[in-house]
Amino acid sequence: MLSDKLKLLLQEKVVQQKNATDKTFEAFELIRQQLSKFEKKIHAEIPELDKRIKVGYTERGKFEVELKVADDVLIFIMHTNTFIFEPSHSIYKTNYVTLKPSRATCGMISVYNFLSDSFKFDRKNDVGQLVARIFVNEENHFFAEGMKQIGILFNDFANMNLTAENIEALIQACVVYSLDIDVHVPPFDAMKQITVYDVITYNMQTAINASSRLGFKYQGENFPES
Repeated sequence: MLSDKLKLLLQEKVVQQKNATDKTFEAFELIRQQLSKFEKKIHAEIPELDKRIKVGYTERGKFEVELKVADDVLIFIMHTNTFIFEPSHSIYKTNYVTLKPSRATCGMISVYNFLSDSFKFDRKNDVGQLVARIFVNEENHFFAEGMKQIGILFNDFANMNLTAENIEALIQACVVYSLDIDVHVPPFDAMKQITVYDVITYNMQTAINASSRLGFKYQGENFPES
């Protein structure tokens, strides 16, 4: 005979998780649509855009899409699991979650920023930066944790629904943040040596960056010198 605990988990908790996953996938599909529209909107609203500035949307798979804007690439990745938060997380202080704790069960979509040349020149050791994490629950509510204004503009979990307008605003906030940051020159000592193997095996663009974090030293960050 099945235990009451097992029945409860299958009938309630697992169902909540599946519901959150389904809503997160719906959100990801909405992101796909809005990214495609965003590409077209840039070309329509800035017809005189410099031809050297490339803008493009690319499908990378069922759970991954890409937006390239100038020298930046934003990759949106949907995680297929659901998550809950640490007990100290701010959402547990809201009436919305207090009244119904299951609302804190969320799916997650991560947004990473890379330099486009990292892919162009196959610089495998270049790193991307997490720009935002989008959390979606079974009631189609969402909030985002993110860099600078992103975490401020999209933190009203109780009242923010996944609409095309909200997703478009979030995409634009991620793009603005990515375009607005500057690439810092790595320390001289971090780049003064490369191996013959690097030069022979790869092109110079790859070899120069084989052992550094070139391209992702951001303003306000203090990475240790390597």
